[in-house]
Amino acid sequence: MDTRGKSILGHHAYAIAVALILLVGLNGCATWRGLRATDPLSPSERLNLGVSYERDGKLDLALREYERAATGSTKSMALTYQGNIYATRNSPSMAERKYRAALNVDPDNVVALNNLAWLLAQEGRSLAEAEALIRRALALDPEPRDPYESTLKTILESR
Repeated sequence: MDTRGKSILGHHAYAIAVALILLVGLNGCATWRGLRATDPLSPSERLNLGVSYERDGKLDLALREYERAATGSTKSMALTYQGNIYATRNSPSMAERKYRAALNVDPDNVVALNNLAWLLAQEGRSLAEAEALIRRALALDPEPRDPYESTLKTILESR
């Protein structure tokens, strides 16, 4: 190899080394840290996906999607749906926590009001609170009314 060949090879190796150093160095820069993959699904789409999983009996997948959907305008319903899964899994204390968290986000969430009232009635405790919750839900005029009126009837029969 002549001197000229070594020089060209040396420049290529140098360029590759510089590129690697820059790539590794930039990996820690704020500009690279700011580049994060965004979720391709919106919280509403996550909520709908969770409902689909729940209908198919895939409760772990549904719960995961509801957790991902628990942000912004879907947070209250996502928490309510999480409560429903915990109620289905016979974990009433966790279901109650989720329903109450949903109501902290949106006090007018008629589904959470109904489901918490139903849960309390099923456990035979805090029936006065359960009645107040369901009456509040009914005052918000939910459609259809039948499930809410059924919850009120159950509570009144329990008292």
